[in-house]
Amino acid sequence: MLKRAEFFLALRYLKPERSAVGVITVISIIGVALGVAVLMIVLAVMTGFTDLMKEKILDTQAHVQIKSTVYYAFRNPYQYVDMIEKHGGRAFPVVAAPALMQYRQRLEPSIYVMGVDTEDLAKSVDLSKVVKSGEFKLDKGEIAISTSMADRWFVGVGDKILLHSPRKLTSMVKISDSGKVELNEKNPVYLPSEFTVKALYSFNKSDFDRSVVFLPIDDAAKLFDLRAGTATAVYGYFDDPYNIYDEIDSMNNVLKGTSMRAFSWQDMNSALLGVLAVEKRMMFFLLIFIVLVAAFSITNTLITSVYKKTIEIGSLKALGATGGACMRIFVYQGMFVGLIGTFFGTVGGFLVLYFRNNILDFASRIAGQDLFPKEFYYFDGLPAKIICSDVVLICVAAVLLCTLGAVIPALRAAKLDPAKALRYE
Repeated sequence: MLKRAEFFLALRYLKPERSAVGVITVISIIGVALGVAVLMIVLAVMTGFTDLMKEKILDTQAHVQIKSTVYYAFRNPYQYVDMIEKHGGRAFPVVAAPALMQYRQRLEPSIYVMGVDTEDLAKSVDLSKVVKSGEFKLDKGEIAISTSMADRWFVGVGDKILLHSPRKLTSMVKISDSGKVELNEKNPVYLPSEFTVKALYSFNKSDFDRSVVFLPIDDAAKLFDLRAGTATAVYGYFDDPYNIYDEIDSMNNVLKGTSMRAFSWQDMNSALLGVLAVEKRMMFFLLIFIVLVAAFSITNTLITSVYKKTIEIGSLKALGATGGACMRIFVYQGMFVGLIGTFFGTVGGFLVLYFRNNILDFASRIAGQDLFPKEFYYFDGLPAKIICSDVVLICVAAVLLCTLGAVIPALRAAKLDPAKALRYE
């Protein structure tokens, strides 16, 4: 019965009053709600950004790459294709290296050539979703470029472009023992390789679309002066790329003692994925201080409330209420502030996340510039993903901080002497 009275009094003290205490209580609830909402929004956006980044990585990178840690290229790549297929994957050899692309008098240095058999590529990547024009079935002398390259260079299907091999370019000159740069008479001139644009693609990942072109694997080997039948890597794809640790370990055990090694997509992007994970944890750590500030506001409010209700606390103690009961009244009051603020903050967070792109578009129009440029963030819209465990953690942390914020004024109420409290009644 006494516990019910404590809850009743805590709720009664929580009701807004036409005083500074009531105003501060409302402000405290708003502070908790804002802190919870901001935490929810930021963590959901960071989670969505990370998950969408992983999807884009898996769209544009192999799940597994087998390559040499010593040599640039290696022979007999199909033995490693067989290895991946024995572990339940699909694989094909690749010749990949940087090159220079030329169209008329314009030169693009930051081009990455991907030499593949497009029929093998089609077995692992749904090309119908990425092809925007032409046919992604490359024969000898044909190339596929991105729509962003086509727009940047004013190139279309059927146009011809040139590719320069850095190795061939550097072979035109030699450096003498004295350090003087001289013309290499053994190989003074070479002609770049000419290709006809067969298809335009877009993976909707700007860094990839900006730099990667596709060639037939034999043309790529010839471009980089590699022997026929060699490869720079073997790409493998699995049905569940998030759970391939056992396969990677098994393949590396087989490859032990050689210069070859199997790398997962997580290995190749460990720095990026690690930064994203650290950023999410740091965001939670920093933004929880918003809720902590609200908890201090609750402490301030309840200290004022305890002084204002000194006579009432003295009357309760005179009627037999213990110090613990008086303490629980104000602890419950802080908990109720946390619960109400957390509820409204959670609702507000869900609403903002639901309308996030509309809000972003409105803010961009007000600012007069794109606040989420595609060329920097790789995505068309602001990603977000709500994880139940994150929401529960935020809510529990907010309520706990608000409850702890009420402990100090509650101790003051518990230690109040009823005789002194009623002296000036």
